[in-house]
Amino acid sequence: ENMSKDIDEMEGMLNDYLQFAKTQAKENTSTINLGDLFNGIKKDLKNENLTLENLEKTILTGRASSLKRCFENVINNGLIYGKKVYVSLHKSSNRIIINIEDDGPGIPEDQYRNVFKPFFRIDKSRSLNKSGVGLGLAIVEDIINSHGGTIQLGKSKYKGLQVKIALPF
Repeated sequence: ENMSKDIDEMEGMLNDYLQFAKTQAKENTSTINLGDLFNGIKKDLKNENLTLENLEKTILTGRASSLKRCFENVINNGLIYGKKVYVSLHKSSNRIIINIEDDGPGIPEDQYRNVFKPFFRIDKSRSLNKSGVGLGLAIVEDIINSHGGTIQLGKSKYKGLQVKIALPF
């Protein structure tokens, strides 16, 4: 019976993903103020444990609701596995670096590549979302790549996971 529960979950997630992929394909690019975007996420999440540390004013062109969904996804993961999540933005000459760090258990380094695979599960205790199977980071990577950006995992200074996203502007 566990199997059919898993299959139902996967079906639900795939439907969500397909729905999302369709709307993402149609979404127009616009000018985005990243500081405003993150302040909006903080307001939506109503979570005291999300700290926006350094929001340099950065304007880039992209698909706003896709990027918002992508950042929310990473932040929510951090809030599920850790107590606190810290977001900071740093500009270099042509890229903006978005650092999202948590104080959770982190992910073993040899699993960094795997967590971007759809439906990958590190172990039962750290499922990638509450239900256990995850398309989460597969979608995140997709959105970042389609904006010409990169995403890297590492250890955060809070002992948890650091997700480092670089986007051109």
